[in-house]
Amino acid sequence: MACNQIELPAARDLLHAATSLYDNPSSGLRVPALECAGKLFASGGSWMARALAVVRGTAPQLTQRAGNLAGFLKYGVCLSAAALVLIFIPIPLFARILLALFVFYLAEAQFVFLFPLLIEGDPTPWRTSLQLTVRAGGTLQVMRTVAQIAALMIFGGFMRHGFVRSWCIGCLAVVIWYTRVKPL
Repeated sequence: MACNQIELPAARDLLHAATSLYDNPSSGLRVPALECAGKLFASGGSWMARALAVVRGTAPQLTQRAGNLAGFLKYGVCLSAAALVLIFIPIPLFARILLALFVFYLAEAQFVFLFPLLIEGDPTPWRTSLQLTVRAGGTLQVMRTVAQIAALMIFGGFMRHGFVRSWCIGCLAVVIWYTRVKPL
């Protein structure tokens, strides 16, 4: 492990901690999840600001405009990278789809900490997110953790865990992970 990296829990540990906190009525995180709907990426950012406030014990905020801009840029990069693979790599379709998913999460891993950094007012959130990816174990380690969190966020509702609850637990896992990678 490089000297600027820290040892972090596995995705399952982050998801367990997030589930415990989300399901704890005293956290106050269940009701705001439904209140935040309808503002595009700012919805997730607004809820993550509340979650970060609970985890850190502070009162960070994210403006709707900043949340939407960051979300469109972040996922625009991820989707563009995946689309380039789908369009230009001459391999069988199934292999292209798998490669496109890999490339999407390769880009996503670089900016997984972007929203918490914006919420806390980091002056260079894009650059700092890249640095935190290195600190969290590097791109492949972060991809592995992100993929497991994303699987719950995407498929948890189909497994009768609730779609909103699954999405919130995934976001909360990222918030908890972020606070371990970047303590106060």
